[in-house]
Amino acid sequence: MNRNLIFAFLLLAALAMVDTAPYRIYLPCPYNPSRSSIYADLKSFPLVSNQPNGYTVEKVMLDYKFTPYKTEIIIVLTDQEYNLIGEPYFKVLDLYYANAVPFSIDVSDIPTPQILSAYTITLIIADKNDDPFKSPEIHACTFANFD
Repeated sequence: MNRNLIFAFLLLAALAMVDTAPYRIYLPCPYNPSRSSIYADLKSFPLVSNQPNGYTVEKVMLDYKFTPYKTEIIIVLTDQEYNLIGEPYFKVLDLYYANAVPFSIDVSDIPTPQILSAYTITLIIADKNDDPFKSPEIHACTFANFD
């Protein structure tokens, strides 16, 4: 009986850890610069429509340094045909990281729009551009598809 109790406790502890493990977004985008890689952990998974969520963006970018008030994190949700779901989220960073230095940035309270059963989350680190007709300069990108 003692062994059964220990087994039940270990099983319960393992299930509790699996339930709280964040989901990692780690696939590099096709247009990701070759010497940059990032990943992001969702703070709660699965996403819930109209509920805020958070992300932790981490890794290292070898050829780029973060410039305060110029570098931003962009979070985009799209459907299977890459149509936007809701508005993209922009967070301008007010910190400096030198190139080749590991970083970890928490981004909290991101609004989640009404999501579909299949969607894609894309996280981009780019330099802000004041010209609305010009794309931002992308330094790192990662994405994940959810069916």
